[in-house]
Amino acid sequence: MIVSMHVTHTSAGGTEGLNDVVPILEAEVARRVSAMDFISEYVIVRTCNRFEVYTATADNKAAVKAVELILKSTVPSSNIAYILEDRDSIKHLFRVVCGLDSLIVGEDQIQHQVRECYMKGKEEGHVKGMLTRLFDKAMVVGKRVRSETALNKGAVSVGSASVELAESKIGELQGKSITILGAGDMASVIAKNLTGKNVGAVFVSNRTYSRALELADELGGTAVSMARMNDAMADSDLVLVATSAPHTVVHKENVMEAMERRPDRKLLIIDVSIPRNVDEDVVEVPNVELDNMDSLQTIAAQNARRRMDEISSAEKIIAQELTKMDVEQKEQYANDVIRKIGIKLAGVRDHELETAMSRANSTDIGTLLDDLSRALINKITAEVYANLREASREGRVDTCNAAVELFGLRDLK
Repeated sequence: MIVSMHVTHTSAGGTEGLNDVVPILEAEVARRVSAMDFISEYVIVRTCNRFEVYTATADNKAAVKAVELILKSTVPSSNIAYILEDRDSIKHLFRVVCGLDSLIVGEDQIQHQVRECYMKGKEEGHVKGMLTRLFDKAMVVGKRVRSETALNKGAVSVGSASVELAESKIGELQGKSITILGAGDMASVIAKNLTGKNVGAVFVSNRTYSRALELADELGGTAVSMARMNDAMADSDLVLVATSAPHTVVHKENVMEAMERRPDRKLLIIDVSIPRNVDEDVVEVPNVELDNMDSLQTIAAQNARRRMDEISSAEKIIAQELTKMDVEQKEQYANDVIRKIGIKLAGVRDHELETAMSRANSTDIGTLLDDLSRALINKITAEVYANLREASREGRVDTCNAAVELFGLRDLK
């Protein structure tokens, strides 16, 4: 069944706890899990607020033990991570996709992010039947929650929360100069939330310059190379950092150089990268303030309080879908048997139909259909009757009773 491992902003006590752990897990988990013969499939879900791996296994006990060993060698504290199995794993995935386990409750980005991780696993060949069914179902649940509740109506994402935080710190952004470091999904969401703010100059810098150009064009801003990052910061009131780099991008010396050109002008830096991309000691530079993902907690709490009714509605939908899955799981064996019966009966039908067609020109239609129907019944029931007689001789009454039940014979005399 399913065994999953989770290191999230909640289990780590905030996003700071993810900084040192996530890069190590990224380097280790796929390599080690893929080498385990008792794990047939896996999906790694990596977002700014979590690192999770979902595995399909025929041996839960062995999979749990293996994941525990990975955690023991990579995670500094057992309290930072946790392991779930089967229904609990499935429920957690549903909650993640719906945005209920996000820092910003109801965020839209998470379903897209999980789907990308799932599709990457399919492309790489380590996602097959069981996890395909699970993640496809999770996408359906996420879509249902978003269409049947107002959970994401007006919901803030991490990107919009960053802009809201900036406004609470430095006031309206109208006329303010802004630098965005990064041009991926998160940076794009930030850019989207700057639209309509009538900001001043916007500089976009990214490791891949072509992506910086694309995002800058969307904002009517200017793309700058990472080599000119200090120049962009020197001209900015706000720096929003959202790169996917696994290391520090903005060092104290970068900020010092930028601030030397405008020593009396304040600079706010908001880093929403995981792991963090800005050195904490930048705050030692006069007139520089640094905020990160943990600074969004207040906004996140307010958002959750506003959506209590919608959260309850979403949880009910998840409970309904889990119940459906329980029923489907219980029916799985019967479905497998039915499939096999269908294959066998189709073979009988094809053979007898071919025989009948070969006689079509030499036999009248009434006789032909009578013979065909009798042949079908005889072929279908021959093994059933033989097996029932054998069961009866051996005292296996349960088999005979099952036949009575399956063929609806209780009311026949």
